[in-house]
Amino acid sequence: MLKKKHVLALSVLTTSLAFCMPGYAKDSVKIGAVLPMTGNAAVFGEKFQAAYGMAVDEINAAGGINGKKLELIIEDSQEKPAMGKTATEKLVSNSDIMVLTGGRSSGVTLVEAQVAEENQTPYLIDHGSSDLATRSGYEYVFRMNPTAGMYPNTLKEYFKDNKPKTVVHVNVDNAYGEAIYDYALKDYMKDEGINYEVIKYAGGQLDLKPIMVKAKSFNPDIVIMTAGDDNDATQLMKAAQEADLSPELFVGTGAGHSIMGFATQAGDLSETVLTAGPWHGDRSQEKFQAFHKNFTDKYKHEPGEHEVEGYAAIYVLADALSRANPMTRDGVRDALSKTDLLTVFGPVKFEAFDGYTNQNRALTDLSQWIDGKMVTVYPKDQAQAEIVKFPGWKR
Repeated sequence: MLKKKHVLALSVLTTSLAFCMPGYAKDSVKIGAVLPMTGNAAVFGEKFQAAYGMAVDEINAAGGINGKKLELIIEDSQEKPAMGKTATEKLVSNSDIMVLTGGRSSGVTLVEAQVAEENQTPYLIDHGSSDLATRSGYEYVFRMNPTAGMYPNTLKEYFKDNKPKTVVHVNVDNAYGEAIYDYALKDYMKDEGINYEVIKYAGGQLDLKPIMVKAKSFNPDIVIMTAGDDNDATQLMKAAQEADLSPELFVGTGAGHSIMGFATQAGDLSETVLTAGPWHGDRSQEKFQAFHKNFTDKYKHEPGEHEVEGYAAIYVLADALSRANPMTRDGVRDALSKTDLLTVFGPVKFEAFDGYTNQNRALTDLSQWIDGKMVTVYPKDQAQAEIVKFPGWKR
């Protein structure tokens, strides 16, 4: 249990930068995290750092971990697997660090998982979605968020009553894109008899108009887009406009299409674009409403999936750390395996099912950009509004 005692401490370190809050104490319980704090994906690292920091502050203000301060140490991956491996190795070499989190991208998450398993250090994935991380039989790797193969679950529910004839999937050629294809859509589209065309593109590719011209040639009802970052997500929509591609719906698969950077960069081009992925929290909870208000007040923007995931992950780790007996890496691993917690992200319980181990049966949703804000439109019991079909390009 978290004791009611006011304490405040947060120390955040990266390979190139150091962020220290007043009140640093040596006698603390340490969590290590690998995040992109510099480079093109730094915006994601900043999101998680903000969410982690808010949770750490709250937990320490409530007494920390059985009276000890919770401390977060972040190492920079620059969103590069090789650097992520080095960052993870540095964290696990610190015997004071009891557990890991972070990873962010699928590529970095996979190497962080491998290093964590090899060094018998518990690792809680909060966003990295490659299914392999929890399909490799690892004993020390846990995942709170849905896998890429689970991202379109709510979209599939929507398709039960709104089945398309032709779907074009514009898919980034990396580990994340492969997981969306292999574990989420390939077999599903075949089993449902949907005409499914896949067009790959390279992340950061400058000219995407030929990709969207090709997509248009299939006359799709639905265009699914898998983009690793907000820049790619924006360029895909610009190319779609240039190609005059007008399906009934444009649907992103989380990631680049699910963050404010997409709406900011794309402007009006983001209007009515949907994103299928991790849900953005249980709005029926008073705890979620308080988090949403506090986060929005502090950071001047609403929390999205990344912030909800990061905030909830720290509470999941704090819960496990408070129950660990003894306070060792194996003790924390055992405590994590017994987790049964309701968070702002929904229920968290790690199970073995369908080839997965230590995987939470995480919830997903279908959200839509309306007037610069992401609105939940499916499932119906969580919907804030009804789905708006793509109206066509303004001329």
